[in-house]
This record gives sequence, C-alpha cells and structure tokens, in this order.
Amino acid sequence: MTEPILALPTDDGQFVLDTDASDQGLGAVISNQTPSGEERVVAYASQRRLKDETTRKELLAVVYGLRQFRQYHHFRHIIIRTDHAALSWLRRTPEPMPQMAHWLTFIEEFDYEIQHRAGRQHGNVDGLSRRP
Repeated sequence: MTEPILALPTDDGQFVLDTDASDQGLGAVISNQTPSGEERVVAYASQRRLKDETTRKELLAVVYGLRQFRQYHHFRHIIIRTDHAALSWLRRTPEPMPQMAHWLTFIEEFDYEIQHRAGRQHGNVDGLSRRP
C-alpha cells in the first residue's frame, strides 16, 4: 500500500458508495471522486450478518452503507455501485415486500443513481463483506 490510504472528503467532486453482501456479512466503502477522475477512499465499514436471500442481502448492504456514511452524502447526489445487477430495478418495483418497502422508503431520502459493477472490479468492498 502507498500513502495516503484514506483521504479527507472534499466538497468538489462526486461521492461513490460501493456496497456488497455475502453469507458472512455486509461491506461498504465511501469514496470521493475528484474532478480529475481520481477516486480516493474516505472510509470503510463492515458488519456481520445472518444468511438471507441474495437480493435482500444486497439491498440491506446499500441501506447499511447509506446509514453508515450519511454525513458525507446527505443532500448531495451519490453514485451507488453494486455487483448485484438486480438492484438496478429498485425504483421500478411495483409491490415490494414490507421489509423491502421500508428500506426503499429510506433509500428514497437520498439523491442517488445505482450502477452495476462487475464482481471482479468490486474487490475494494468484496473483502469487507467476506471478513466483517
């Protein structure tokens, strides 16, 4: 690793939230993307979880990341990257199950867009979800 490992957040640039879930836990990484395109990690978070259905786990990882790092991205547009392609339907779910509806209501407090990121490019947060 090279210095600096963590960066201070800045007002210029875009915040990016990477989330992942596995049978062992949830992981989230908040990064600040500078206007020049460089991405600098601001903070890491992980939590142990029980086994659950994959889409529910991945959605819970998004909720977890938004809660953990609310102070960085509240009232700002944020990009949420996940390796679970099914989460791109979040805003188009006609009748979500009650628990998921509660999470979706929370997520809608934020100005966000979801981007799918292939698993092999998602290593920064993948390790956090596997060893919380």
